[in-house]
Amino acid sequence: MLMIHKMKLTYVTGLLLLVHIGGYGQANVDFTYKTFSLENDEANTIQNAAHLEEFFEGLIRLKMTGKGEINIIHIGDSHIQGDYLTDVVRENFQHDFGNAGRGLIVPYRVAGTNEPPNFHTSSPSLWKSKRCVHPAQPLPIGIGGVTISTDQPQTDLTIRVNSNEQRDYSFNAVTVFFQKDSASFHFSIRDTANAELAYIGPYPDGPFVNSSRVILPRAVEQISIRTVNPSEEQRQAIIFGVNLENRHPGILYHAIGVNGAKYAHYNAAIHFARQTQALHPALFIISLGTNESVEYPVLDPSIPQHIDKLVQSLREFNPQAKFILVTPPDSFRKKIKPNPGIETLRQHIIQYAVENGLAFWDMYKATGGKGSAMQWKNKGLLRPDGIHFSRDGYAYQGDLFYQAIMKRYNNYVSLRHP
Repeated sequence: MLMIHKMKLTYVTGLLLLVHIGGYGQANVDFTYKTFSLENDEANTIQNAAHLEEFFEGLIRLKMTGKGEINIIHIGDSHIQGDYLTDVVRENFQHDFGNAGRGLIVPYRVAGTNEPPNFHTSSPSLWKSKRCVHPAQPLPIGIGGVTISTDQPQTDLTIRVNSNEQRDYSFNAVTVFFQKDSASFHFSIRDTANAELAYIGPYPDGPFVNSSRVILPRAVEQISIRTVNPSEEQRQAIIFGVNLENRHPGILYHAIGVNGAKYAHYNAAIHFARQTQALHPALFIISLGTNESVEYPVLDPSIPQHIDKLVQSLREFNPQAKFILVTPPDSFRKKIKPNPGIETLRQHIIQYAVENGLAFWDMYKATGGKGSAMQWKNKGLLRPDGIHFSRDGYAYQGDLFYQAIMKRYNNYVSLRHP
């Protein structure tokens, strides 16, 4: 049986002891997490953390005043689509800084792929779909990395959030991201009793913005988005994602992941970067590189350019946002072979972050570095494919990531002068 110990953060990097300074002492975060003793605690920190000072200031204001909302967008591949790692980070942030809602959901199940356990999507109709990893296929790609489409009026896309004792994800504000043009269906937002809660449409003349936000008369845990065509001109719905908020102060942590995704796939998504603007992100976290690495020994020589293109496109529409780039953890290729491609991707990501003054989390080193995949596998935390982790493995990684951020946040609080 695995021994799981409790660790409590009482210090940050170096020899600096956390102390309560001025009126901001209670802004500190005291964080407890489970460990399998595979982490490198010294390496588990955010590098170039000065880049995040404005983000930390926002966290302090939120924690001290109980006012405001901070949006975080975490972009990745299958490790993020399943939401096990990001759900732990979301829960930790919302526990310490407030729960503003579930955030962006992507109708993965309706698109025919795996969906996180904290929400459920369904429809009585078969929708066409596309993932960003297939750029040559029809349908545009937007904020979710996955698109669904239907030409059937009077059909429903049903969304249900799964709350628990720790987190209430009921919502009273809904933003639908969709292709908003003269051919688009209107949408009727309905509750479980089929009563209409809100209506999206008609659309104004002139340039269209590809999202609409509506306020519901009460908080609910389930809605159906019904397609409506008031005229023959409306003939389709192309949906990219749905943002669910409760309009309370706190954190919205949006996880955007697609199985098999690479930097290049998000760069090829025509609406992706532009649509992130509607979420007003204070921080982008980018966890990519594993899928590029499995092509070892023939790696794409343009990887640095792909990293730069994604960062710059997101910056174009979100000039105030900060970034944390995440290196991929050690893993295997072909299930059992060491993958030197991971180290190459790690070097590219770190070099880009350093040269451009961005923060980064060296997950590779923080989780044990070279050869650590075997240690994770021996403890049942790495799945037989040698790439994906178990649910406990992802939860462990999520806690380590949050710890790394809070080390730097607490350090900033301790040095901050009111």
